[in-house]
Amino acid sequence: MKHGFGRLTALVLAAAVIVGVGAYFGLRGATEQNGAQGGKAGAKSGGTGAAGGTTAGRRQGRRGRSGRGGRGGRGIARVIVAEVALRTIGNRVAAVGSGRALRSLTLTANVTGIIDSIGFTPGETVKEGKPLVILQSEAEGIAVRQAEVKLRDAETTMQRYQRLAAQNALAKVQLEQARTALATAKTELEAKQYELKRRTIIAPFGGVIGITTLVKGDFLKEGTAIATIDDRSQLVVEFVISERVASQLKLGNDVRLTTPALSGRVFRGKISALDTRIDATSRTLRVQASVPNPDGRLISGMTFSVSLRIEGRKLPSMPGLAIQWDRNGAYVWRVGKDNKAVRVGVTIRRREDNMVSVEGKLSPGENVVVEGHQNVRPGGTVTLVKND
Repeated sequence: MKHGFGRLTALVLAAAVIVGVGAYFGLRGATEQNGAQGGKAGAKSGGTGAAGGTTAGRRQGRRGRSGRGGRGGRGIARVIVAEVALRTIGNRVAAVGSGRALRSLTLTANVTGIIDSIGFTPGETVKEGKPLVILQSEAEGIAVRQAEVKLRDAETTMQRYQRLAAQNALAKVQLEQARTALATAKTELEAKQYELKRRTIIAPFGGVIGITTLVKGDFLKEGTAIATIDDRSQLVVEFVISERVASQLKLGNDVRLTTPALSGRVFRGKISALDTRIDATSRTLRVQASVPNPDGRLISGMTFSVSLRIEGRKLPSMPGLAIQWDRNGAYVWRVGKDNKAVRVGVTIRRREDNMVSVEGKLSPGENVVVEGHQNVRPGGTVTLVKND
């Protein structure tokens, strides 16, 4: 019984396997047939798509080329322009100079002696003729008084001899001797007075007295420096300029000066002296300018920045945006009355703020392009938009 049941199970399993294998191969064949048909249809559809894509690409390409050609050839560029103006350049000369007093010297002793008194304070402003240092002069005073006595005696003798000569009671020789004695007495008195005067050192001109180390009682030798004195009513500023502009300077030209010692203040002066020749080494000319100094704020030795105007050159000027560059150098686009653009080569001579002065074939009032250069071509027509 059991043996029959096992055989039946084996037969059922074998049948199931055979059915499964048959179903597998049947499904595989159907799939391959459908795939072949689908491939043919896909190839046909793909060829049509490719052709359509190529045709559309050609049409788009033609439209693109047509668009570019329209902008480059038949289109009109819109540009912003500015007028060319004349500006003067090279009309200002700058230099650095050093100031000194109008008159300045070092006071020295002409004689030897002991200081009796000092009549000034360092930094004081003194007037011309003021006694500054007085030396002891007792011996010189005595000598003057003796000379005065001799002079009075000679004058008395002369008067007596003149009365006698008038009465023919005196020889002419004696009268001449009296005249000679009187002249000698006068000369001797003048000499003694001069020696006494030298014992007092006075201010040769009005000015400011410098520092001294001398005190009363010091022994002063002849030639010893006492102090400096500066006449600062005006300051003389000396500077040099290039030979390129030397011929354009004249006496009396105005100058403008500033100094870091008095920041913010501007001083005015005039050229007071010009050297007679150009320095062969530095190729410069020495110049002096006088600057009024009524308040005495300017001091000898100060450094000054000097600026003066001369006759310059007038050149075409325009905004810096107008300048363009290529391998040939700088240029601008000039727009004529017919609205045609022309390339004009220029040489830049000066930049100031946002303006540029150039050398080139440009005239005042002409228009140059400042914006829109990328659309401009030589000889091309442009639409002008004024630069506000």
